Amino acid sequence: MKNLQLQVGLFLYFMMLSVLGNGQVTSTRKVQGKVVDQITSEPLPGTSVQLLGLNQGTITDADGYFLFNNIVTGQIKIQVRYMGYKTKTVDFDLFQNSSEIVIELEEDVLGLEEVVISGQGIDVEKRRLSTNVSSMSSEEIERVPSQRIDQLLQSAVPNLQIKMTGGQPGSTSLARARGIVSAFVNSTPIVYVDGVRIDNLNTAPELGLVTSGSRHQGAATSALADIPVENIEKIEFINGGAATTLYGSDAANGVIQIFTKKGGEGKAKVTFETQWGVEKANTDFYYFDRTDELFFESGLMQKHRMGINGGSENFGYSLSGSIFHTDGTRIHKQNENTRYDLRSSFRAELGKKATYHSSFGYTSNQFNRVRNGNAGGYTGLWFTEGGASLFTGPGFNNKIDELSQEEFDVMKAYVDKAEALQNFQTNVNRFQTSQSIILKPVKNLTIKALAGVDYRVQKETGITTNEYLNHTRAAKPGSETTTEGSISNYDRKFLGLTLELTGQYNLQVGDFSFLSTGGGQLFRNEDHQSAYIGTNLRDGAQTISGAANLTSDEYYSEVANYGLYFQESIGFKDRYFFEFGLRGDRNSAFGDNIGTQFFPKVGASYVLSDEAFFEGLKEAVSYVKVRANYGVAGNFPTPFAHQRTIAFAGFRNEQAATFGQAGNADLKPERVKTFEVGADLAFVRDRISLGVNYYQSNTVDALFVVPAAPSTGQNEQLRNIGKIENKGWEISTRIAVLQNKDWKVNVRAAVNTLKNKVTDAGGAAPFNINGFSPRTIQTVVEEGQPVGYLRGNKGTFSSEGVMTGTEAQANLGTTLPDLFGNLGVDIQFKRLSVFANADYQAGAYAHSFDRQFRFNYQVSNEGIPQAEIDANGRKNWLNFTDRFVEKTDFLKVRIIGANYTFPKTVLGNYFEQVNLGVSVTNPFNFTSSSFDPEVSQSGGSQGQNGASTGGIAYGVVSSPRQFIATLKVSF
Repeated sequence: MKNLQLQVGLFLYFMMLSVLGNGQVTSTRKVQGKVVDQITSEPLPGTSVQLLGLNQGTITDADGYFLFNNIVTGQIKIQVRYMGYKTKTVDFDLFQNSSEIVIELEEDVLGLEEVVISGQGIDVEKRRLSTNVSSMSSEEIERVPSQRIDQLLQSAVPNLQIKMTGGQPGSTSLARARGIVSAFVNSTPIVYVDGVRIDNLNTAPELGLVTSGSRHQGAATSALADIPVENIEKIEFINGGAATTLYGSDAANGVIQIFTKKGGEGKAKVTFETQWGVEKANTDFYYFDRTDELFFESGLMQKHRMGINGGSENFGYSLSGSIFHTDGTRIHKQNENTRYDLRSSFRAELGKKATYHSSFGYTSNQFNRVRNGNAGGYTGLWFTEGGASLFTGPGFNNKIDELSQEEFDVMKAYVDKAEALQNFQTNVNRFQTSQSIILKPVKNLTIKALAGVDYRVQKETGITTNEYLNHTRAAKPGSETTTEGSISNYDRKFLGLTLELTGQYNLQVGDFSFLSTGGGQLFRNEDHQSAYIGTNLRDGAQTISGAANLTSDEYYSEVANYGLYFQESIGFKDRYFFEFGLRGDRNSAFGDNIGTQFFPKVGASYVLSDEAFFEGLKEAVSYVKVRANYGVAGNFPTPFAHQRTIAFAGFRNEQAATFGQAGNADLKPERVKTFEVGADLAFVRDRISLGVNYYQSNTVDALFVVPAAPSTGQNEQLRNIGKIENKGWEISTRIAVLQNKDWKVNVRAAVNTLKNKVTDAGGAAPFNINGFSPRTIQTVVEEGQPVGYLRGNKGTFSSEGVMTGTEAQANLGTTLPDLFGNLGVDIQFKRLSVFANADYQAGAYAHSFDRQFRFNYQVSNEGIPQAEIDANGRKNWLNFTDRFVEKTDFLKVRIIGANYTFPKTVLGNYFEQVNLGVSVTNPFNFTSSSFDPEVSQSGGSQGQNGASTGGIAYGVVSSPRQFIATLKVSF
């Protein structure tokens, strides 16, 4: 026994000597390195570094360094990913290389190596996709001093057009990419923040100041205006159609995905950013020079933000908070806006196979508003630009620029008091959270479970005092009112819940790769609105408790949707790709006869330039990918619209019942079927990139409101009877004009064409979606015409210029452009960067009610023959509305700015980074119209979430110019 023990001991001893001798089994080493730009050698902080096969990962610090400790194996593969650069994999031998490794990354002009969230999955490389996904990095986001998501994306995404319909705080925007796919549903994409669906209402709510009658302001408040812009890591935009099939029954207008920072590694990095600037009214489009002096003044704008980011290998955190305030550009701070944003997020490793991600966001947004358009009585821009000052208050000479200084001073005093007495306030409080766990139970399998909430509370208050009414009506002594003062309150509470479970399996079998994604999603939205109004109220009251008369109203909407989805992406030799997928949805808004609605997709792509025979062409044509796909996405109908109802109303203090809606058990979602083909190309070693895409989408089962036969006594009913066609080209390019160690000059441009038409109205009569009476101007849906075309009276004139007749309800032009796009330039010289963004459109028309009123009120004769005025005066002013319709071609420069990053040699050890920036927002406008072609009455007449195409410009203030200086310090 002793001999055996001795033999075993000697054996173990010599084995230990052997192991220690070669040093390759039990010893551990560290891997350290740096990631830099291939051309400039500048470090790339925040780069993802993975040790393949070892399940270890980290990100680079502020100087581009990374470090791994306790590595046992000798041969390793290091994979490096950074947004905007090509993924690189490096082989490294720990025992032959003792010094740190420097990894140089090449810029990915086409973004083909980028990892995106293309559906309700986890992630996928863009090169596998048969569709296109546009994205903005954190660097692009941070350099644009925007306070809103829609303004941030404006002119930045190649195939998405966003137009701000007004310059007051919180005003709606018109967002659309591939035309108008619905005559009933607004074209705004659905929005996700960290995988959670959020409220994106971008039209007038069912109850609110904009819908409350003639005494209140006429500008809808957008739920996009208060989506937190703090702490954003990345934004993706996914076009409607095949790309959004897996998002289900309301994704036909596309999807905006917002991802927040989840924290890094290493020591905490603290960032302080301050912005100071001036807002100045954009008066390029006003008819009178003195309009600016009457209503506007420059306002101070400031924003202060502080954030902290850091963590360790197993835990990362990111915290950010900001305060924003602007005095606005209206006198008496009537557009004052104060906003507070807080956002936190973190990630935590729960063992080797699980990671927990969490984010919280809170926004408090308060702003003042004034009346737009012709809201009855005194309304600022209608008073001046519409010529209504002749009939408002005491009555003025409405040719304002011709007034003597004494006369103008009297008008100015009147306007000053009228503006000061307006009191319209909006307060928004919004809370968002996303909680997810990512599991990797076995190799190549990833499971993600997510739950999140979006809770938004909006309160609108409008106070109309007797003093205001007496002043604006110019009441004579003894005729003043003391009984018409009122307070109108509108509360809206939105609660959205998202639950999702997704699995993704990545399998490699020889030359084949399989990326399988499947899962389920539930979302539930609840919208509760209340109105409580007091009239005959004393001046000075802030609540309705002392009102002589009290009225109230209420609106409630609830929709629940649950769906299952699956997608398979098959690759061969990493250049041939085929994908197919299916989503099935059930929704509480579907009719009782409608079961599960299925949305299929199929696509293929081929990276031609990876073929061996292409190698000789790569000096000239460095990349070629062709792709094609077909998919179906949807828009679900208004909740409860399928139900048969009875309407109740009071009559002589008793309840009275009448017919409600007839109900429609066959009500189902609109289905948008999209086919597209495209190619991605790069030339001259990726110095020039070109993306070309052709799409054709057909909306079937389009939702139209159909009146019942008068004999039935029923009201109108929503039905799936229409068809709408959209088709066009999407072309984008980026050119690296100059690229070396000191200089980078990039130019980008996008061109989009659009043809839109209602191909079948199912027998429904033409109907108005936005506008006024048939005698004035409307935007209308009619078979054979574009959605939302302008309809009004068209005058015919003799050769002498006298009106001889009127064509009633004539087509006066489309509100949709047939050409739109954007332009951009980025110039970098060492540490100085200069950038500019612009966008444009052509082919659309809009109506100027201001011009039409100016003619009626004898301010201007622009566009009307003198012979007609001599013969008929102004009596035909509503019979030739076509004379006040103009083309709305424009080129608008959205932002020009510059940033300078101070070198480390100047900063020493006190700061990690210091950046100084200046920018000008909305500096230049080049338009074919005499009015601002963007601003419009755009609430949508079909009620909440109704379709709107704009096209009616009427007493609305333009977005202001902003002159901003930014200082950003990190330490």
